[in-house]
Amino acid sequence: MRVRLVSLAAILAVMGPIAPALAQAQVPVAHTTSPQAEQLIAAPVSQLVAEVDIPWTRFQLDNGLTVIVHEDRKTPVVDISIWYNVGIKDEPAGSTGFAHLFEHLMFGGSENAPGSYDTWMNLGPTGPNGTTWYDYTNYHQTVPTPALERVLFLESDRMGYLLGEVGQEVLDLQRGVVQNEKRQSDNQPYGMFFYAQLEALFPDGHPYKSDIDEMADLDAASLEMVGNWFRENYGPNNAIIALSGDIDEATARTLTERYFGAIPRGPVNEPAEADVPTLAEPVQITLRDRVANTRLTRNWAVPGLLSEEAVPLAVGAEILGGLASSRLHNALVRGDESAVSVSVLVQSLHRLGIFGVTVNVKPGEDAGVVSARMDAVLADLIQNGPTEEEVARVATRYVAGLLPNLEQVNRKGWTLAEGQLYAGDPDHYRRVLEAYASVTPAQVQSAMQRWLTRPVAS
Repeated sequence: MRVRLVSLAAILAVMGPIAPALAQAQVPVAHTTSPQAEQLIAAPVSQLVAEVDIPWTRFQLDNGLTVIVHEDRKTPVVDISIWYNVGIKDEPAGSTGFAHLFEHLMFGGSENAPGSYDTWMNLGPTGPNGTTWYDYTNYHQTVPTPALERVLFLESDRMGYLLGEVGQEVLDLQRGVVQNEKRQSDNQPYGMFFYAQLEALFPDGHPYKSDIDEMADLDAASLEMVGNWFRENYGPNNAIIALSGDIDEATARTLTERYFGAIPRGPVNEPAEADVPTLAEPVQITLRDRVANTRLTRNWAVPGLLSEEAVPLAVGAEILGGLASSRLHNALVRGDESAVSVSVLVQSLHRLGIFGVTVNVKPGEDAGVVSARMDAVLADLIQNGPTEEEVARVATRYVAGLLPNLEQVNRKGWTLAEGQLYAGDPDHYRRVLEAYASVTPAQVQSAMQRWLTRPVAS
């Protein structure tokens, strides 16, 4: 990645007022007692974004495995992440929870590396980890360069030679771990809201509603069922490997061919299509729990992360409730002090997103009054739109938060692989940055008018 030092320093320094028209970040040139020291250098966000670059090369093995390489010789480490194009949304009826189950099963050893992968892969400086989400399953770690070959062997073994190590005892153990994680999550304050949200927003059979029956489906899972799920979804042609750090393309070609080349192709997993549903009428969600605060929510299904409206909606969410000086925070927390906290977030997924507004009412306050005030703030933003200063501040905040991450070798590989997975383009992150740098108040208002005036689940 290449970012001019003065520009990066500028954008990191600015979290307050910004020149609206240019979304400018400003910092002093140098510290001195001279009055001339107060001169400022302006660095437009668009200029900063234009200078971001993560060089990469990409190739594909004969079996369909996609490999992305970013060379960064600053330190003798390599980040290895492998992304499978399968997640929660791809689980058919009767198999909910299988993506999460296999995240755990693939840490339980393979035919040529039996036992715990935490032991086999504990090579420093960061240990192995994995993630299951609606759109993917991934595994990730950063290791010293001499450990790279061992990790690639282990990753290839669990891609091509896992099932011989998955017997009934292993299945029962990992099934219990997954179910226990789910119980812990469900037992958190407000832990059951997520299911009610999905139930309200999505019709039966919608891919993004697919984990409602996870516990029962995991109980019913047999060795044959989980074996078929693995063979159908975890082949090399449904995977991406990102190698970032002390490595070049020639080395990556040699090592990936050596360890992954013999693994046969599997069936092609075509990611589940999913439309953005619109409710026929408003839906009321009522849950009762032993919690300190009444929680008010507003929820809509909105377009996914590849949509041109994804960034305007995300910016609108930040203006409404994401910033410390957001509209809802100023009105309900700082203003009449009727709420203890507010948050607004767009959960961006591949095919769609969820725009969620959350207000935790202060004990003793009338929730109905707070709810009406909450709706009034939202309606005002939709009707009149945000200011240029608000949009500029959000854009700067987003870029300021992302650029330091892109200096880290592990985040570079992650970013490139995610772009390949979702958009078929490792440079997709640049399209997002450019969208933030150029977004306008009119675009934000238009997206909010289109999607947040539809029937709401609340």
